[in-house]
Amino acid sequence: MPLSLQSKGVSRRSGLLVKQIKKLKQQQYNWVIGHNPGALYPVYFGAKHFNAQAAFDVEDYHPGEGNNPGEQRLTKLLMNELLPKLDYVSFASPLMKKKHIEDCGKEGKNWTVVLNFFAADDFKKLPTGTNNNDLLKLVWFSQNINYKRGLEQVIPALDAYKDKIELTLIGNMKEEFYKEYVAPRPHIKIIPPQEQKALHHLMGNFDIGLAIEPGKDKNNFIALANKLITYFQSGLYILASDTPAHIDFLKTFPQHGMAVNLEKENVPSALNKLLLSAKEIQENKNTRMAASAAYSWEKNRKNCCNYGTIQAHKKNYYYFAAFSAIKSYCGTPGTLFCPAFAFLWLGAYYSNGA
Repeated sequence: MPLSLQSKGVSRRSGLLVKQIKKLKQQQYNWVIGHNPGALYPVYFGAKHFNAQAAFDVEDYHPGEGNNPGEQRLTKLLMNELLPKLDYVSFASPLMKKKHIEDCGKEGKNWTVVLNFFAADDFKKLPTGTNNNDLLKLVWFSQNINYKRGLEQVIPALDAYKDKIELTLIGNMKEEFYKEYVAPRPHIKIIPPQEQKALHHLMGNFDIGLAIEPGKDKNNFIALANKLITYFQSGLYILASDTPAHIDFLKTFPQHGMAVNLEKENVPSALNKLLLSAKEIQENKNTRMAASAAYSWEKNRKNCCNYGTIQAHKKNYYYFAAFSAIKSYCGTPGTLFCPAFAFLWLGAYYSNGA
């Protein structure tokens, strides 16, 4: 099957992007960058069209997402074929890179791991001794507070510790979940969704961050959630589900948390351990935050900008066209600057989430 047809089987946006690229006759780009499966073939096509170099950011293990076997198979075939042909590929976790090397049977040139660290300025210094009421304060956040996020396993286990542990959930509360799991429990607090920097600053009010993804698919097993990175940069102690990605991360940073199997009998045992170590966890916030200060978007940015394949160009500015979707489907494009480069992004997704 031709790559163009295979790509349309992965996403109908792919053909639209190729048509849009063909219209850009007066434009010239040094790099074409994509971010989701529907953009992969257009990136490959666009690089040839502009005589440019091609790059792709693998933030999720796309062949392991969802429950459509046909789409998963096509996505895997397309990525196996095209990723090794690109000039630069970044992966959002070490296990994601490892899995794609296994899938492709080889490693392409300039494949690198770039974790999704945030700007250092987002995280104010966390003072010790902020917990004044002897409660161990846990936090979990997401866009939506709902089922199948690991909360069903943790919340009931907290009932036995409601005088010792307080949980705060940040996000849009789904009504049915609220009625079943939150309304009967006054020891659970709710905060509405926050803008990113405000959310990061809120982390100073807590002791422990919950990264309890249940491993619902192959992607979930090997991806690192943004919330885990947020907790890490905030200096919070992390209670994580025992997915391979979480275990791998906490082996690298053992002082930052622990992984636990979410089976019912394991969660109370983990909570007991946290309570026994509560004082130490609270007092070591600044120590953990100081250790995590070595990791941030600013430091990652320098690594990306100094990467050999990009550094080889000798111009002052480099323009990257990221054809992740057509403007009319996803809103206004944006431009992101770092010291020597200008990145031109043309959007990412349909507004309805399709």
